[in-house]
Amino acid sequence: MSLFEFTFALSAVVLGLALTHIAATFQKLLLAGKQVRWSIESVLLACVVLFVIVSVWLFEWSDKDRTSVAMWQMLLTVAKLLTLYVAAASCLPEPEGSEPVNLREHYDRTRLLSFGALILSLVLFRIEALAVYGLPAPITFGAIVNWTLYPALYALLIFIRRRWFNITVLAFIIAYYGWRIIGIEFAG
Repeated sequence: MSLFEFTFALSAVVLGLALTHIAATFQKLLLAGKQVRWSIESVLLACVVLFVIVSVWLFEWSDKDRTSVAMWQMLLTVAKLLTLYVAAASCLPEPEGSEPVNLREHYDRTRLLSFGALILSLVLFRIEALAVYGLPAPITFGAIVNWTLYPALYALLIFIRRRWFNITVLAFIIAYYGWRIIGIEFAG
């Protein structure tokens, strides 16, 4: 077993569980039928988290030629992945029994946890990138936007409760992030 296979297996388990949690919760919500009051914000947030998880998983392929890994890197990787799991686990509510479920109320109640986990995940990814690769040279406007856009948008979504704003920003994140990653190809 190569080092990549060994470390990628851990990522696959954590991120796979996060994806499974989103899918299983969505399925339970669908089965709950009329007791669920749907909200586009929660569904859009689940899509954002799904995009992030799948892209993180695929981008791990870039480490396939790694020949060594330090313990701090593995611990940081676990922390990064667990923050994504927390975001996945908090974006949709799990129905309990015959109790009504209101996705909008859940979104409002868990926005700090969901977006806070996404922000923390990005911070941890940036810390690792700085520690391993150093600062990009030169530091361009594009690099600054890349490092600050999503954390800034997530922070705004924590504090600005206007429904139209949340829907617009979540839709923008999906469209912009999707546009940035859709053409990326991976080869073995």
